[in-house]
Amino acid sequence: MDIIKQSDSRIGEIIGADSIGLSIQCYRLYDSPALGSIISVGDPSVYAVVSEIRTEGLDPSRPVIARGQSESNEEAVYLNNPQLSELLTTRFRALIIGYQIDDEISVGLPPLPPRIHAFAWFCERDTIRDLTSTSAFLRLLLDSGVPDEVVAACIRFAALTLKDEHLFKVQCAKALALELVGQTPRLNAMLRRLA
Repeated sequence: MDIIKQSDSRIGEIIGADSIGLSIQCYRLYDSPALGSIISVGDPSVYAVVSEIRTEGLDPSRPVIARGQSESNEEAVYLNNPQLSELLTTRFRALIIGYQIDDEISVGLPPLPPRIHAFAWFCERDTIRDLTSTSAFLRLLLDSGVPDEVVAACIRFAALTLKDEHLFKVQCAKALALELVGQTPRLNAMLRRLA
């Protein structure tokens, strides 16, 4: 599976926003970007890292129930219950790591979050390179309190956009070593996730 998708692919739209993160509802069930992916939202653009993905019922008062006891496979559950695609939704949370002012991309939090119903897109490779050209994006992720696996997934995702994937991972490993001084077990666990 190619986790770097076309930047002209619209994913969904913002259904909640604050100065640190975004909640986005996907247009298609189970069609979320991968954990750690970098997305672009709104105009002017705000850039964020996918940190949590969930599929759930659209109506919280109607719990999702099991429907496949007599079905031979999962596909049959959806074929015999076509209403599920209208009753379920895939949403994800994304942490803001940068924004655009005029033609300049800045790593950090924007002065204002993007608007509700702003569209979410897969980020362009050149923009991903710009956002990850310094270790500042790592500091934002580490300070956010997300699981270390999200940080590692973002590094792996960004590395796929670069000509020298190995060099980028080495640079990130060095930056993590500086950020996580005195946290050797945590650092070692994260470095293993970069392989």
